[in-house]
Amino acid sequence: MKGRLLIIALGVLTGISFAQCATGNPGTNCSGPLTVQPQSGNTGQSAITLIDLGLPVPAPAAGQYTLSIAGGIVQESDNGGAYHALVGPVGPKGATGPTGPQGSPGPAGAQGIQGPQGPPGVLAAPLDYSFGLGTGFKASPGSNELGGALDRNQIDTSNAVQVRLVIALGPSVLGNGSYAQAQYTPDGTDWYALSDQVPVTTPNGTYSSPWQGLPTGANGDHLVRIVVFNAGTGAAQVGLRQVHLQFK
Repeated sequence: MKGRLLIIALGVLTGISFAQCATGNPGTNCSGPLTVQPQSGNTGQSAITLIDLGLPVPAPAAGQYTLSIAGGIVQESDNGGAYHALVGPVGPKGATGPTGPQGSPGPAGAQGIQGPQGPPGVLAAPLDYSFGLGTGFKASPGSNELGGALDRNQIDTSNAVQVRLVIALGPSVLGNGSYAQAQYTPDGTDWYALSDQVPVTTPNGTYSSPWQGLPTGANGDHLVRIVVFNAGTGAAQVGLRQVHLQFK
């Protein structure tokens, strides 16, 4: 056979009569029916083995049904027809199955190496600025600057994040709606609130505004003052003993 060699494993197979097969031209011709029967005690399955020689397959011929091999795939020609594989084409892809249950978490990864030390921190501003008054002062109705221009303070709040005002009051207080507050000026003329308001209406105690973020534009090297707003209609003594402006 010009294209492929049909080999019957004679070491495994018995029961093939010598009268069934004879030398042909080309190859070996066998008359049928052809019986493949393993020898007694054989432990392997019977088989007919086609060895791919890498040659062209035999030409199809009318009245013949030829079994050969090409490219490692068994091929068949029926009654002179073209060769075709005995294995059918791959079927369509099946539907996707349901999602399986979530697997258990894997082990924790190894701890990473420690990063380099960061640069030294920058102090936002000195923590506390004191505007001391002794026993207090007399506040006129409306806004009053604590101590006048000589009690102002130059404070660099460039790196500050939060601020609060803390006061200590003696027995003398102002009427309802009166308060103390820190203010700053960026230009020496216009003054803006730096802290929240702290009431000066309850005697004998220490009071503070909550920590709050610095107002927009307040970060910088500014002149700072304390003002007391008297909501009453007449001048009155207010017992401010301590006034502290704190940053962080």
